[in-house]
Amino acid sequence: MIDQVFAAPKHAELDEGLCFALENQLGFEIPSFYDAKNLENSEPEIARYTRLLASHRAPLSMHGPIIDMNVVSLDPKVREASRLRYKQAIDIAKQLNVRYLIFHSQWSPIYPAIENGVEHWTDALVEYWQRIVEEELQDGNLTILIENFLDPNPESMLRLLQRVSSPHLKACLDTGHVNIFSTLSPIDWVRELNRYIVYIHAHNNDGQIDTHEAFDNGILDMSGFLNHVALLPQKIHLAIETSSLAALESSFKMTQPYLTLQHEQYASKSFLI
Repeated sequence: MIDQVFAAPKHAELDEGLCFALENQLGFEIPSFYDAKNLENSEPEIARYTRLLASHRAPLSMHGPIIDMNVVSLDPKVREASRLRYKQAIDIAKQLNVRYLIFHSQWSPIYPAIENGVEHWTDALVEYWQRIVEEELQDGNLTILIENFLDPNPESMLRLLQRVSSPHLKACLDTGHVNIFSTLSPIDWVRELNRYIVYIHAHNNDGQIDTHEAFDNGILDMSGFLNHVALLPQKIHLAIETSSLAALESSFKMTQPYLTLQHEQYASKSFLI
């Protein structure tokens, strides 16, 4: 079932997106710290969010750095820089009392082309995330989510999450990325990731460019997808990750019948033994 809905505006004005979240009692996904310049000069941004979020009582999420990140790169300089950026994002998330911090999976099509490439990459990622869980996440409320990006299927993410096996490391499904880079449907991904998926970046596109359109503007059947998620037994957060405030508003409106559906569905069940 859809647990908490989050507003995750990509390019809308911050004040507008946050006001929409406050008005509708939504969670809010902080968008600024995917950008390295805001990680490098974080104090003004942290102060701004502290002020803006003072009256926000719903849960917070945050997107970590995206561009050129590879925490298990074979190049030690790239690896060092990527780990620094991830550490900066984790520290900021803790300061802002963020519940979910999202990082891309880092999957690359080059790995299957290298002998034992997938195995070596997975082993290195498992070692890295196990250390992060042990050193950074054991004593707090923060959960890190691994999000599909270039991944053709859920297999590598699933192997990573199974091997680390921590409540502090889970999956974020991005429907737009699935639409472009995978031959499977978003529903297939939900089924495969199963209990490891706790959060969804929901948006639509034309299957070619990751434009973060409204739910009804693209080739994905978002109505069928919302219906599937609403009737799942486990709780999953739904983040509406759209490129404009108008797309956020229309997509949120489109979720309403499915929130009603799940309420009626579960209210009709008897839990008497």
